[in-house]
Amino acid sequence: MPVAALDRESQKKIISEYLKAADRYIKSAEFAKALDEVNKALGVEPNNMYAAAYNERIKVAMEAARKKDEEERLKKQAEEQKKAQATAAKPADTAPRAANAPDAKPQPAPAQATAPTSAQLPGDDMIAKIKKDALDSAEKKNDARVDLLKQEFTSSQQKYQDDIARLAAEAKGAVTAKENAEKKLAELQAQIGKGDAGSLHVQAIDLLGKLFRKAWEDGVISPDERELLTIVKNAGGMSDEDFSRMENESGSSSYIAHLREVWEDGVVTPEESEALEALRKSLNISAEEHFKLEAQVRKEKQAKK
Repeated sequence: MPVAALDRESQKKIISEYLKAADRYIKSAEFAKALDEVNKALGVEPNNMYAAAYNERIKVAMEAARKKDEEERLKKQAEEQKKAQATAAKPADTAPRAANAPDAKPQPAPAQATAPTSAQLPGDDMIAKIKKDALDSAEKKNDARVDLLKQEFTSSQQKYQDDIARLAAEAKGAVTAKENAEKKLAELQAQIGKGDAGSLHVQAIDLLGKLFRKAWEDGVISPDERELLTIVKNAGGMSDEDFSRMENESGSSSYIAHLREVWEDGVVTPEESEALEALRKSLNISAEEHFKLEAQVRKEKQAKK
């Protein structure tokens, strides 16, 4: 089965087996074989941090072993040269004294070669260091991730608070507009009692225009706003046809206002384009009408220059 087809759990098991084999080769100082096992693990997952750590440490150990061998070779060569020089300087007729001669001094026993210590060959200590470095790297990545999450949380919290403040201000404005409309409606109803139908109709149209502009500020007419608009319509004796035409005209006017605001800096960002598209659909403005209105706004902006 191709490596790419393995699931995550299977990949982890395969990598673990390769690294265990590499561990055994490291302990026996077979670095080339250990490096081959690590390369197999990296073939399964190129960015595996444990395999990468093994790879780096093996290369360091190989270099250390090479330097050690070179030092020992040079040391042995120097000793052989020194021994050769001493032999050449010794008189040829001087026989070596017997070890048991009366005036012979006891000779020190030749030093026995000692087995290489764990510090000389990479083994458990190196493996422990590899694991520790890998864990330290993982902890640093986790710390960086935690810091990033904290920043994202702080940013989201600030945006949430800003949204709450904005919505509170909009709600306050909506309440004020509703109170003013209700006050104006009361005046209209008082005029109904007086029978001043002509003046009432004119004032109803004026009030409806203001209410429509306020309602379209957020791109949608809420049920409460719709109810208030209907009350004013009925109070002013406006027909359904005139009311519908006024609603459509006010929607187009509101959309033009949003277009002017968006095109103020001469550039429409993806976010602004998305918001305009949502508003266009909520106002039932066709794509053809959108391009027509947009061309009008851009022409106005060009004329100001």
